[in-house]
Amino acid sequence: MGSAMTSDCLVVGGGIIGLSLAYELAGRGLTVTIVEQGDWGGQASAAAAGILGPLQEFDQPGPLLELGLASLALYPQWVDQLRELTGIDAQLGLEGIMRVAMNEQELDQFRERYNWQKAEGCRVEWLDQQQLRQWEPMIASDARGAIFSPDEGHVSNQLLLQALAAACRKRGVRMLAGTVAIAPVISGGRVLGMETTTGVCHAAETIIAAGAWASVIGQWLGLQLPIRPVRGQVAAVSSESVQLRRVIFGASGYLVPKKDGRIIIGATEDEAGFRRGVTLAGLAKVLNGVLPYVPNLQQADFLTAWSGLRPATADGLPLLGPLPGWEGIAVASGHFRNGILLSPVTAKWMADYVTGGERHPLRPFLPERFSA
Repeated sequence: MGSAMTSDCLVVGGGIIGLSLAYELAGRGLTVTIVEQGDWGGQASAAAAGILGPLQEFDQPGPLLELGLASLALYPQWVDQLRELTGIDAQLGLEGIMRVAMNEQELDQFRERYNWQKAEGCRVEWLDQQQLRQWEPMIASDARGAIFSPDEGHVSNQLLLQALAAACRKRGVRMLAGTVAIAPVISGGRVLGMETTTGVCHAAETIIAAGAWASVIGQWLGLQLPIRPVRGQVAAVSSESVQLRRVIFGASGYLVPKKDGRIIIGATEDEAGFRRGVTLAGLAKVLNGVLPYVPNLQQADFLTAWSGLRPATADGLPLLGPLPGWEGIAVASGHFRNGILLSPVTAKWMADYVTGGERHPLRPFLPERFSA
């Protein structure tokens, strides 16, 4: 065991949320330690497709959609700042996303969706069958129509994670990979940091950003945080024979063309506990799910498949803010399949809370909603 380390903030979990938060807190002049049980971004973050599509992900108006739109608005400046600091470009592409309807039933559903999004003041356009084929020639000829959201897109999550890790180092964050938190350090009703496999990390504020593992840490403090892992299986094929112009989103899957010659295809949602494997059934579901949209994909070279564990919550909203009944500890977990999208706004709002006690924007997401 090493000796005790002290910092203003201890972040537990080195995925996209933890790294973003450490970067933001250090940028505000705080000393920060971040611990990660494996590699940086090694769980759900590295497995993501990097879609930035709040209008695709969230099915109704409300706090989650507002959170997503606020985060998307922060993205261009955030990626620019990271590139200036580290020289790593996260390949932000905001060419828009098409949500494609394949039959009458989907057409009706998507028209309803288009109408409420319009009513909310979101930038969306309706494409009929002919426009759809003009805009994306690879789309199946029997596709019926689409909602186009011009401000959405995607980012390279791998490059974003590399940029954030490098930016944290540049800002003086103490980074402890391969380090497991094993018990909270408690005095009275206050958490003073964590015992870890590398030593004791003391901090004025500890933030749990441990994704699907956050509930385990909650249990140490007698709290039932309703976060559980949901496995997502994802595949990649070569885009050599299928040149897609933009992200395609549909009822049974999505396709994300990347600048490195891959198309990322996803994704399942399986209740498999903490099992990480790619299953034959899962892979078949992913590949068959997207073939109706782009039939030419049948000729594409298969490259690889992988999976990640997404942190799902009981009500679909992330847990952001202080843990009830304790001082000195907060949580930023439970972003399900939107950790990449929601990372800049989570970092900003959580840092506002840590540095100034600002709770107002966090209100719908406070963990205390589960302890009433």
